[in-house]
Amino acid sequence: MSEASMLLDYMKEHNNEFLDVLREAVYLETPTEGDKKDLEKCRDYFATIFSDIGFKCKVVPSEDSRYGDHLLMELGEGDEQVLFVGHYDTVYEKGTFGDIWKEEGTKVWGPGVLDMKGGDVQVYMVAKALKELNLLPENKKIVFFLSADEEAGSYSSYMHYAEQAKKSSAAFVMESTRGDYSGGLKIGRYGRGNYTFVAEGKPAHSGQEPENAESGLKELAQQAVYLESLTDLEKGLAVACTSLQSGHAGWPTVPGDGMLTIDARFSTAEMAKEYDKRFKNLTPFNSKVKITTNGGIEKPPFDENDSKNKAIYKKAKEIGKEFGMEMRGIITRGGSDGNFTASVGCPTLDGMGMSGDFVHQPGKEYINTSDIAVRGAFVARMVLEVLRG
Repeated sequence: MSEASMLLDYMKEHNNEFLDVLREAVYLETPTEGDKKDLEKCRDYFATIFSDIGFKCKVVPSEDSRYGDHLLMELGEGDEQVLFVGHYDTVYEKGTFGDIWKEEGTKVWGPGVLDMKGGDVQVYMVAKALKELNLLPENKKIVFFLSADEEAGSYSSYMHYAEQAKKSSAAFVMESTRGDYSGGLKIGRYGRGNYTFVAEGKPAHSGQEPENAESGLKELAQQAVYLESLTDLEKGLAVACTSLQSGHAGWPTVPGDGMLTIDARFSTAEMAKEYDKRFKNLTPFNSKVKITTNGGIEKPPFDENDSKNKAIYKKAKEIGKEFGMEMRGIITRGGSDGNFTASVGCPTLDGMGMSGDFVHQPGKEYINTSDIAVRGAFVARMVLEVLRG
């Protein structure tokens, strides 16, 4: 029997175990900035089940009071390692999803079932399969860093991913495939910049002397139109205004100050650098209004054209054929922790988690249970290919 067949049979035989473990994790609701006790219960649950199959588990403090702590889990010994990337926080406040767990046909619904507790449980099943089938290479290591603040932007965890990625032969990001297609992957992600422009002008009475105002509101409105006009999706640039605050409704005053915030997405590091400089040196339309820029690049691009990323995607397409899957990679403007692993030169493959849909949508987010076995077996084979070199 081939290795692929062994792994697929194992995953099929343990399909119910996968669902039992996932159900427990989903019932432990974990809003990113929720009750620390709730986050701790879920963190400890993952630490317990991974410890039970031989992982060394260490709590990594977030050092940010808004978020829960992270987990560093390691299986095996040696300097060569594969890094799994995951998070256990979700966007849902407790009780907002409706039914915590619902099964019907080949679908399961629940808060975070797709993004991304399903992917976290995949790591558990992959490691368990490799151990029980005696396939885990000697003197090699599986590392799983499980964070608690990804949905907020990974402000307290990104440096840990970068640190582990520098030591890893590959990083597998267990985010969802994006959609129902069984062979889906994410092979590139735009970088993200978040900028706030603060205007300082001169207020004036809006009835008696509006002509004497140096309007911060007008300045920022003009900047908003200009900044969004920079969007060029073919080039790989997206700029969207997300907030404009200036003045008070009903007050007879032309406001002198205000704040405008944009979300900018870049497909390449060169583009990110170019527009970061432009945003930090914005020229006012009205020279009498001062503009100060706060913020900067939050996530570096995950470049699909990097030779290391292209090579691991090529390998994934070869492995997919062993399971009758045509692997198809997409590039998305949404970011993940894969942006951090790819940016330090670690070959990165994203969207390695479950298939399903309606991420971040209360009552709708689901996974396809019919893909549990084949997705798990595929990930296990990818681990072996990387660790065997």
